[in-house]
Amino acid sequence: MSAAARQGRWKSGWSMRAALVLPLLIGLAAPAVAQPSPPDPGLASPAPRAARRPHRRPQNPAQPITVYDARIEAGDLRLSGSVRKPGTIVEMDGDVSVQADSRGRFLFKLPYRSATCIVTLKNGEDEREAAIANCAPEGAPGPAGPQGVPGPAGEKGATGETGPRGEAGAPGEPGPRGEAGPRGEQGSAGAKGEAGVPGLPGPRGETGPAGPAGPSGAAGLRGETGGAGAAGQPGATSPGLRTLRKTGCTGGCTITCEGEEAMVAARCLGTGAPAYEAEGASCPPEATGIVGFCTKP
Repeated sequence: MSAAARQGRWKSGWSMRAALVLPLLIGLAAPAVAQPSPPDPGLASPAPRAARRPHRRPQNPAQPITVYDARIEAGDLRLSGSVRKPGTIVEMDGDVSVQADSRGRFLFKLPYRSATCIVTLKNGEDEREAAIANCAPEGAPGPAGPQGVPGPAGEKGATGETGPRGEAGAPGEPGPRGEAGPRGEQGSAGAKGEAGVPGLPGPRGETGPAGPAGPSGAAGLRGETGGAGAAGQPGATSPGLRTLRKTGCTGGCTITCEGEEAMVAARCLGTGAPAYEAEGASCPPEATGIVGFCTKP
């Protein structure tokens, strides 16, 4: 083999070995190139960035009272749901109530219909409204119909027992004074009444002339004491006074002066004290009568 041939084979072998070795050298050098260089102690290292968390949508808060079903079926109201506190009382429209079970679930099943087809549920401090399905609210009232024919009168019922006697009412105001009736026949003499109220002293009269002194008579014998005489007529009242007397009253006696007269004094017969009212006076019911005196100012 000539030298030129040997030199060509050597170059060809070297090229093949270089083609095999070069990829191996590149693979070994890649990690060293990818490795970061150590930080310079003189430069401040940047702060690590926090990992971003995935965005979560806000959840709606749980309803204090949850309604699963609310409808009218087969003539009954069926309303089911749940509350936050198990074993508590659930009220509907403040009239009907049930107790929730251990899981907080409740069920209403009864013949009930709301006028507005909306009911109010309450559980402690929690409260909500629920619309009822298969329900129609009440309409406006219709016009009044014609009056029906009166029915036959029923039989008279048994007389009830007499009720207890009511309390006596307050005495009414004195009525107007009636006209004087005809004078009745004179009755038998009654018992001597109590002394009346002394009248006002009348005006002093003029002093009359002194009469001549008569001769002194001899003293006579003392006679026997006589029997009591009949009651005398009432004495004359003072000028300007008018006497009012009323007896046999029921529920209290009352007298009233007339016109411009004024009540001067009054006295209750039997018992009690008079009560003065404007131009009159009255005695309590236990008194047997009243006597009063009127005068003009």
